[in-house]
Amino acid sequence: MDYKQIIENNFDLIITSIELIDSHFGTEIYIANTYSDKFIMKKLPLYMESVKNEGHITEFLYNKGIKVARLLKTKNNDFVVIADNHQITVQEFIEGDTLKLNTAPDWFLVMSAEFLGKVNRLLCDYSELPTSFGKEFFCRDTVAQKRQNYENELIKAKENGDINISLQWQEQIDHLNRIVEFCIETDKLTYANSHGDYHIGQTILNDTEITVIDWISACRLPVCLEVITSYVFASPKCIDGVIDVEELKFYISHYTKYFTLTNYDIKMMPYVFYFWHCMCNYLPTEEIPENYKPIAKLILKFLNWLYKNVDELSETLCVK
Repeated sequence: MDYKQIIENNFDLIITSIELIDSHFGTEIYIANTYSDKFIMKKLPLYMESVKNEGHITEFLYNKGIKVARLLKTKNNDFVVIADNHQITVQEFIEGDTLKLNTAPDWFLVMSAEFLGKVNRLLCDYSELPTSFGKEFFCRDTVAQKRQNYENELIKAKENGDINISLQWQEQIDHLNRIVEFCIETDKLTYANSHGDYHIGQTILNDTEITVIDWISACRLPVCLEVITSYVFASPKCIDGVIDVEELKFYISHYTKYFTLTNYDIKMMPYVFYFWHCMCNYLPTEEIPENYKPIAKLILKFLNWLYKNVDELSETLCVK
């Protein structure tokens, strides 16, 4: 595919060079250089319908004063180009640094929580996005179906004599047996338009200013999930998969300066987080890109800690 020609045919840019910088889960990311600037070009699968929303959401937030990586409009005033059964987008290149997992300084935790709260508040004025993780997701039948699939994989692993993979499948099944007993009442959770994948790896730092990138997963979801996920991936205190309850309370307090969480949201936050990561976890036999492996390992640590501590964490969070 001649990406240079595709970009030049559809955008007001003259490209001098294109370099692949990342490839994962069917997406390819390139740096596209011009004579004076550089941009990020993404090649995405057609099935990712949310691509169409990213440009509009980032424009909306930018116009509200939120620092985001904006998508460029095509000559046809669109944000997406369809070429060779893929979607092509071009967006601003944001200069700065990205922090690694669990390396956030205190000021970043404050800024991260407040940024998310501001975004959730502002997006209340945006048209309602598609809902993710609704009632059908948090139900026993969904867990039971996944557990059956895992049990089938466990049988195969045992038949193949793969002890290590067998142990990993059994561990996953144990977690599913734990979460199947949860009663998460989705009608009591606060759902709102949000980033959808908000964490430290989606932020670019320039001094003490952050820009949030990659709004392709934006959706309507339980906001308590975004709050706790963004905290545990950022805080150095969570590096071993143990959630520091007092610091999480601190993080929540800065988020709620701008967006309200109910007592039920806070009580269920650990259960929603545990449930989501059990159901959306990387599989033992899955090929994981190298830069995603630290996240996968950290998630497993959290799951094993929550297996024993989720109830206590919930109770402690609710104590004023």
